[in-house]
Amino acid sequence: MRVQRPTFIAISAIAAVIVANGINVGLSSSQFSTNFPAVVCPPTPANLTTAISLPSNKTQLRLAGTKSLSFIPSQTLRYLQAKAPAIVESQGATPIVWQIRKGVWAGATICSSLQSEQWFVGGAADVTSKSRILLVNSGLSSAVVDLLVWNEIGAQPTKPVTVKANSSIEISLVSLTPGSREVVVQALTRSGRVTSYMIDERGRGLKALGGDIINFASHAQKDIYIPAIPHTARKVGSKSVELPHSLRILAPGELDAHITVKVLSTDGSFIPSGLENKIVKAGSVITLELNPNLPASKFGLHIASDEPIVASVLSATIAENKTDFIWSTAAPELTEVTFATSGVSPQLIFIGTAIEIDLELFFGNGKRKVISIKGDEIATAQIPEGVRSFKLIKVSKGTYGAGLIATKSGYGYFPLAPGSVLTKSSVPLSNIRVLTP
Repeated sequence: MRVQRPTFIAISAIAAVIVANGINVGLSSSQFSTNFPAVVCPPTPANLTTAISLPSNKTQLRLAGTKSLSFIPSQTLRYLQAKAPAIVESQGATPIVWQIRKGVWAGATICSSLQSEQWFVGGAADVTSKSRILLVNSGLSSAVVDLLVWNEIGAQPTKPVTVKANSSIEISLVSLTPGSREVVVQALTRSGRVTSYMIDERGRGLKALGGDIINFASHAQKDIYIPAIPHTARKVGSKSVELPHSLRILAPGELDAHITVKVLSTDGSFIPSGLENKIVKAGSVITLELNPNLPASKFGLHIASDEPIVASVLSATIAENKTDFIWSTAAPELTEVTFATSGVSPQLIFIGTAIEIDLELFFGNGKRKVISIKGDEIATAQIPEGVRSFKLIKVSKGTYGAGLIATKSGYGYFPLAPGSVLTKSSVPLSNIRVLTP
C-alpha cells in the first residue's frame, strides 16, 4: 500500500494535467477575435486640398500628430482634411481620397492600413520635380523605414528613415536621388505601423506641369494588370491629336526580365509593335513608349514576365479642358469589397477573360440598387452621383479593376484594392501549461 498510494497520486496528477490541457486546447481553438484594422489616409501638404469619402457620418476617426488618441464620429460623409493625416475606423469599407491643387492638378488614392512593403513606380527627381514621399506612423512608438531607390542608372544607396510616434514626415525625391528622370521607390517598414504615399508634382519655373498621387503596389510579380488607362485627345486646329503614354518598368532582381505587353480595349486586344518578348535589364528603370492607335476611350494592360517586375503607365490627360497627367498602377485580383464614394462619381474599368460582376450601390437617401456588369477582356461602369458607397458582391475569377475620376482640376486614378482586410486572432485564455515546464 505504501508503494501504491504515491503511484496513485502521481497517476492522478498526470491525468488531471492531460485533461486540463485537452479542455483548454479545445476551448482556445474556437475562441477568436475578428476585426478590420483602421486605415490611414495621406496627409495634406501645403496648398493642397484633401477630401475623404466615408461610408457613414458615424465613421470613427482621429488625426495623427495630436495629443488626443480618441476616435470621434466624423459627422459627415465627405471629410475635408486639414494638414494632419486621418486614421479611420471604416470597418471594412475603403475610403477614397481626392486630393487637388485647385485648378492645377488632381489625384486619387485609397486609405490603407499599415503595409510592410510598398512599391511606388513613378515620379522624378530632376529640375522639374516637386515629388515627395509621405510617411505616416500611426503607432505609439517610433518607426523605422528603409527607402530603396532605383533610377535609370541602377540601384541607389538605401536611406533609413525614423518616423516619430503618431506623426508624419515628407521626404523629397530630389534628396533621395538628385537629377534622376526615372524613379522607383520601395518603402520597407522595419518596425512600427507605417503607411506610405507618394505625390508626383512637376513645374518649370512658375509654370505648373501637373501632378498626381502614385498608388502603391504591394510586391513585384510576374503578371501585372493595369486596368484603367485614359486615352484622351486634344484638338489642334481641325485635327484631333492623341495624347502620349509611357510605360515605366523595373526588374529589381538579379536577372533580366523578358516581358510581353498586351493592350486590352473595346476595339480588341493586341500586342503593340516591339513589346513582345522585350528584354528589361535587371536593376535599372526603363521607359517604353506606349502609343496604341485607338479612339479616345480607356484601355488596360496585361504585362507577362518571366521574372518579378513592377510597372506603371504615365499618361498625359485632358478633362473638362484641363490638362494634367496620371499614373495608372498595378491592381490586385478583385475580391468582395466595399468602397466609400461620397462626393465623387468614378468610372470603373474592369479587365479579365470573362468579366461577370455584381455591384450593389448604396445611395445617400437610403436606397439600394444592384447592377450587373459583363464583358470579354474589358468592361466599364459609371457610379452615379448620390451614391454613398458601392460593394462588389459577385466577382468573376481573374478580374482586375480600377477607378478614374475626372474634374475641372484634373484626372485621378485608384485601384480597386481593399484598404484593410479582416484579421482573425485567438483570444488569450489561461492555460495550465504555463504552470508546468
